Amino acid sequence: MRRVAIFGADGRMGRLAAEEASGRLDLVQTFDTGDELILNPLVEVVVDFSLPSAWKNLNTLIAGSDAALVSGTTGLGEDERGMLEKWAAKRPVFYSSNMSVGIHVLGKLMETASGMLGDSFDRELIEFHHGKKKDSPSGTALSLLNKWDGEKVYGRHGNTGERESGTVGVHAVRGGDVIGEHHLYFLGEGERLTISHIATDRKVFALGAVRAAQFIAGKPPGLYGMEDMLG
Repeated sequence: MRRVAIFGADGRMGRLAAEEASGRLDLVQTFDTGDELILNPLVEVVVDFSLPSAWKNLNTLIAGSDAALVSGTTGLGEDERGMLEKWAAKRPVFYSSNMSVGIHVLGKLMETASGMLGDSFDRELIEFHHGKKKDSPSGTALSLLNKWDGEKVYGRHGNTGERESGTVGVHAVRGGDVIGEHHLYFLGEGERLTISHIATDRKVFALGAVRAAQFIAGKPPGLYGMEDMLG
């Protein structure tokens, strides 16, 4: 089994990753985001479920090591994306804003539908998350939106006029304990197509990270994602 450490073990997803690693990975260390950061040289993969604000500490943790990195941290800005590129120059780095297998399939279905329908259907995305989520739209929604050309319109309010052809509507709903839902709408004349993914248990994200850790260990330096792991 691959020897791993978990960074962000004080968070909900970090704790779940530690639980799901049991029996699948050799969990050598766990780190809270504020812990003293000394990585065991036996660790092959560091699994990160933290916050962008903790990435300076993550950088300290992996510096001087050639351990691979798997990260599911969301809400990244330009600085964090630059850090991913820097890390990937020296080690294999697996990053996905959503670690579920199903959401990757949703993206594939989205690409297929977009290619078949072209500009004849309007496109809208609605995502739902719990009320404590800090970033909006979700990282998963942003990744999906990258597959759609056209100007993005984030919500609508007031006298917006008629819908402009080629635009993409984006809407974020926050409340309750919703784990995560992403709904894609293709709206045509006399018909509409809806493609959805609904996460009903957060452990799917932890299981995806475990699978990513097994996949990434031993790979050459570079930035990897679900596309590389699942095809």
